Amino acid sequence: MSGATLRRGDSGAEVAELQRRLQEIWVYRGPDNGDYSAQVEQAVAEYQRWVSVRNDPPGVYGPETRSALESQTSGRGHRP
Repeated sequence: MSGATLRRGDSGAEVAELQRRLQEIWVYRGPDNGDYSAQVEQAVAEYQRWVSVRNDPPGVYGPETRSALESQTSGRGHRP
């Protein structure tokens, strides 16, 4: 991944990977369709509260949030 900051309105493969990572930790239950929707934004904000992210705005997948989430997940999503 390039490490770009992602936010609502973004789309593409990096967003789909973010969605899969959020699925792995059960904070996001939507599709991994590559659309940074309000549901994804809410899941990111919830994760940020859990791990006490201080340097990224709520709901924005910035460097601190990315580092924390990538260290805890594989990017493959959960398998039912």
